[in-house]
Amino acid sequence: METIKPIFLIGYRCTGKSTTGKLLAALLDSLFFDTDRIIEERSKMSIAQMVNQRGWEYFRQKERQTLLDTGSLANCVIATGGGIVLDPENCRFIQSHGICVWLYADADTIVNRLHSDHENHESRPRFSKDSLFQETQKMLKFRSPLYQALGQIKIDTGCHSPKEAANIIKRRVSHVRQ
Repeated sequence: METIKPIFLIGYRCTGKSTTGKLLAALLDSLFFDTDRIIEERSKMSIAQMVNQRGWEYFRQKERQTLLDTGSLANCVIATGGGIVLDPENCRFIQSHGICVWLYADADTIVNRLHSDHENHESRPRFSKDSLFQETQKMLKFRSPLYQALGQIKIDTGCHSPKEAANIIKRRVSHVRQ
């Protein structure tokens, strides 16, 4: 069996990284990892609790270490946290260790998904006192150029279901590897 570099999924909250990642891993007969879930399991608290108790900087350190811990992995799909691109070291690591896929959607789609995702709603810390829509618009304006620069494959998950996105990624990954 051919060894392939990890496939890193990047993008803002509720763009389908975890859902698409699990489906993609199944299609590729690979393992699936979610850096946010790993952080929560290791720390025995939600990301929101961690940020509230220890701050964003502490969380970002844990996020960086969790990403670096994936350095020896192959044949896997890794869903990253939405802010992973804020650290240039993380971006360099992803570029050198795997194939990067940017999943994106417009602010309306993301906010609708955030409102309907009650389970994750409690675990996702807010970034500001703005309305959820305003906050999302601001964060997308700031982060989208970072995602754009890093993503080798780009998929609009506002137009594609997670299953469609996973199939598209599977087809495109073979072209990126060559």
